[in-house]
Amino acid sequence: METKDAAELRGFPRHAIGVLSPLAGADTMPYGMYRLLGPEFMVISVSLALASFRPEDIDRAVAAIEPQVGHLVARGADLILQSGTPLALSLGPAGLEQLLARVREKAKRPVLSSALNAVEAARAVGARKLVTANKWNETINRNLAAFLAHFDIELIGTAAESQEPAEFQRADLRAGAELAYRVGREAFERAPDADALFIGGGAWFSDPAAAALEREFGKPVITSLNGAVRGILKALGRWGPFPKSTGRVLEVE
Repeated sequence: METKDAAELRGFPRHAIGVLSPLAGADTMPYGMYRLLGPEFMVISVSLALASFRPEDIDRAVAAIEPQVGHLVARGADLILQSGTPLALSLGPAGLEQLLARVREKAKRPVLSSALNAVEAARAVGARKLVTANKWNETINRNLAAFLAHFDIELIGTAAESQEPAEFQRADLRAGAELAYRVGREAFERAPDADALFIGGGAWFSDPAAAALEREFGKPVITSLNGAVRGILKALGRWGPFPKSTGRVLEVE
């Protein structure tokens, strides 16, 4: 039987994105990336096994980041995404930058963070006052306000239905989207002066809700997904505004 030389093989993705996911069984983020980025991109995800938002569990998940980077590099990741905004917020801006610097040194690749992606997305749409909708507790939302303030972005309102990470993936996709819409709508109504809404968390299917809320309120909605996609394409030198109806974060230059 005739065999092919390896150089003749086709069908490989052009870029592999390594995702440090806080939870096991990540599904919504990879799906969203494939949908927006297309078949030239492959997502390689590892879990940091975050069980709760207790400080000791967050510390364990943060400690798992650097050991998992080696696996992503070995699998061919061209870029590393530290997903999980609460993990980043627990470190604060300075601590997060120190962690990312260590990971970049280890990986020898670009390294992004979901929290910093949200900051860059807010800047891209010209938002200086944000309101947030999420499933986080009061401590995490206070950390979020302090984190954003470091970058001269004011968090002027919060709507949250607090849950532990173990609860995040119990609901089906439709239930997650409906919750994101309900809490997001509440956030906009609580803070009508907000320039944009940040729907925090990548473990629920928030993107249909984000699209509906943008249409309803006429303001940008930042999500873990659109912030990540914008950051990834910019880091890889492949950024260009998306077509209309993709969402303001991806449509602006």
